Amino acid sequence: MPTFQDPVVDGEEACQALRALAHATRSFDQPAQTYAVVGDVLGGLRSLEQVLEQLASAHTSETAIARTDDGDPWAGIEEAHAAASALRRASTLVARAGLAVDQASVHSGRIAWGTDTPAALIPLTESIAPRIDADDSFQRATGRSSFPRAVTTRPRRSGMSL
Repeated sequence: MPTFQDPVVDGEEACQALRALAHATRSFDQPAQTYAVVGDVLGGLRSLEQVLEQLASAHTSETAIARTDDGDPWAGIEEAHAAASALRRASTLVARAGLAVDQASVHSGRIAWGTDTPAALIPLTESIAPRIDADDSFQRATGRSSFPRAVTTRPRRSGMSL
């Protein structure tokens, strides 16, 4: 149960909750359940973004007492600022992931899951699925797809930009 006051205990609990969610989402009894889980993940990402910003601030708010293991205060301050910078960068990336999950939530919310899968639709879904968002920079390059990517007229961006 969350304490709302002990970041170490609550951090461990959040880690275990995410681990349990990773295990539980290996399969769904009803595909309609995915919408609620996507919404909860979005809420979690927004909280994680805030946690990362607060951790960054904690690293720089008390630099006067920062030291390395060998007692060097200047190196301790440098490490505190480097950690804060990395945490802020992670917060920005989590915010970007939140935008993508929000977009997924919008699409997921438009689905009215039926009870049967007509056999005639199976070949159609197999040919359409690889073309959806073919130029999406968030997609992982797996190289496993046997379907050709859709041809686009605009150049594909490499990497992530903010």
